[in-house]
Amino acid sequence: MKQLFNRISALLSKRWVISIILIVLSVGAIGLHRYFHPDIYRIPSNPDNAQEINFFALGDQGSGSLDQRAVADAMEKVASKNKKLDFVVLLGDNFYIDKKLTESSPEWNTMFEEVYSGAYLSAVPFYAILGNHDKDLSLSQARHPEIEYSKKALGSNRWRMPARYFHSDFGNINGRVLVRIVFLDTNASADEMATQAKYVREQFIKNPVQPIWKIVAGHHTIRTCGKHFEDKTNLVKTLLPVLQEAKVDIYLSGHDHNQQFIVKDNEPRYVINGAGGKSLYSQKIHSDDLRFFNEDYGFVRLKVKPTKLSIKFYNKSTENVWSHELLRTCDSLKSDCTKSVN
Repeated sequence: MKQLFNRISALLSKRWVISIILIVLSVGAIGLHRYFHPDIYRIPSNPDNAQEINFFALGDQGSGSLDQRAVADAMEKVASKNKKLDFVVLLGDNFYIDKKLTESSPEWNTMFEEVYSGAYLSAVPFYAILGNHDKDLSLSQARHPEIEYSKKALGSNRWRMPARYFHSDFGNINGRVLVRIVFLDTNASADEMATQAKYVREQFIKNPVQPIWKIVAGHHTIRTCGKHFEDKTNLVKTLLPVLQEAKVDIYLSGHDHNQQFIVKDNEPRYVINGAGGKSLYSQKIHSDDLRFFNEDYGFVRLKVKPTKLSIKFYNKSTENVWSHELLRTCDSLKSDCTKSVN
């Protein structure tokens, strides 16, 4: 009898251990599933007007890699810590794939919808532009899937790309726009870029009501100290003159897979963040205009107030690795108007 009791006890103990192991594995599996497949929430169509605007910017993120997810997790943590996030700007190369993209491609989930999740990221618009890896993804010249996804408010309705180039206003200070961002398609030919330069002029020079802050976003860099410093682009000839004429405060770009801040007299400040998830590029040249270079994954946070605009670079570990500040009282493109606040 005692021997039988011992056998039964041993069997029950084994079953108990097996049950605990199965429970642990199930909980772990559920956790992994929720990490890679978080809930998707739909949001209202328009961001709120405010007297202060907070947004993130990053590019070259569409890899579907663990590094992309690490940057996304860092973005959510920083937004949660600051308890403020109005929108995100995606600076192009939204999908690194070797096939055509459609509005129902699974990459919409694995490279966007399920990656940028959480209480803050799941509830704000993502304003996106086309990068060089996006331009040929379409099955038709007349319809680009990234534009159609926006027009049809698909997925979580966070994706914002109504056209190849467009603009949006954010914030309102006594009837005056706090910040206007013009989003461009820098894949365009010289003639097409001339048309977009005219569009920039219309938004910033011919418009009778000027925004307090002026920002232009394009995928390709105008100035860089990274891999693409020798690229033969037409932006210096076709785009830079109108940015100078309009006294644009910041030119946001990706393309170089790193983080940079370049300040050059009589030109907009160059905020480069192509560190969203694809393999990184190192620094190639040195320049007195280069204020900051970081070969690491991360994003940049811009906080816009009527009196000042702060620029903070973060890495994928949520560390604020560098900060700069522009004061509106310094109404010029002189390099001494930009102060490091580290």
